[in-house]
Amino acid sequence: MKNLRRKEQGFSVITLILVILIIFVCFIIFSSLTDSDTTADIDYQNSYEEELTSSDNVALGYYYNQLEEPSKIMYATILENVDSLKSGTQSIKFPSTVSDSIIEIGGSDEDNYFQSAWDALNLDNLELFFVDTSKLTISTRTTSFLGYKSYGFTLLPQSGTTYYNSSFSSADEINNAISQIQKVADEIVSNATGSRYNKVMYVHDWIVDNVTYDNNNSPNKDNIYGTFVNKNVVCEGYAEGLKYLLDKLNIPCVLVYGTGYDENGNSEAHAWNYVQMEDGNWYAVDATWDDPIYIGSSNNPNGNEYKHQYLLKGSKTFNVNHVSDGDVSGSGQDFKYPELAENDYEN
Repeated sequence: MKNLRRKEQGFSVITLILVILIIFVCFIIFSSLTDSDTTADIDYQNSYEEELTSSDNVALGYYYNQLEEPSKIMYATILENVDSLKSGTQSIKFPSTVSDSIIEIGGSDEDNYFQSAWDALNLDNLELFFVDTSKLTISTRTTSFLGYKSYGFTLLPQSGTTYYNSSFSSADEINNAISQIQKVADEIVSNATGSRYNKVMYVHDWIVDNVTYDNNNSPNKDNIYGTFVNKNVVCEGYAEGLKYLLDKLNIPCVLVYGTGYDENGNSEAHAWNYVQMEDGNWYAVDATWDDPIYIGSSNNPNGNEYKHQYLLKGSKTFNVNHVSDGDVSGSGQDFKYPELAENDYEN
């Protein structure tokens, strides 16, 4: 009986060791499936946040700072890989820290972390003008092991396509477009001198005088290539153009989306800007509705005397016919905009 007990004990120990080995091997396999090289991504995100913290321009990363951590990591990863996106086909695997942060905050793969990240990225940064969002897809993988979940996310083009918009077909074309945009913008900025008010008014007037409203659904009608190269855009292009120039001048400016109403109560989806002036207050600018040849707003008939009707306005004036909406895509988070000063800016 004693020998039998010893054999049973020996068998139990061997079984326990085998179980432990199996669990260990499974864990190694699980880790290899979910792990990715995160060091570079973490370093980039840290440097980006340091840049935002050290800047005196409070509009830099304004929407990034409103994101939850999983979306912040996605945002920073995409921003780090802008050059890779110029290939039109390059997939971007998000680091495992996205999964860790989702678990930490008690989230799940069903939450719209990517959509929120993409919305914020396109509000803060304007260099993804060559991407057709409708051609992008986010692949999600959920892995479970002994009650522990891990999430993997990869951004990639839809099957059989590139994610270029219709105007571009190569990285060389995109780099050339960037050079064209910068050349025009740098020339404008070089002529914007004097007080902050004078600089804001100068770039606003350049856009109003040189850009026409697009009624023909032209390519790039809603981005900075359309603003500075084609000079033919809808309201989003006007607003992005103003932000791009004010960013270069280090004047705080954010994009705002919402609804505009004409004097008859007719509404349209619309985009404009909020700009922070030297008094620390934010004021609204609607370059689209200040364009004398834009007929969409019946408040703005032809004539240069109306060119500054929506320049640096406070909430009392501006909110009469503009209502902001922070959920810019309809499926992401509801971003908060700066609070407008009550009264118009006085120079």
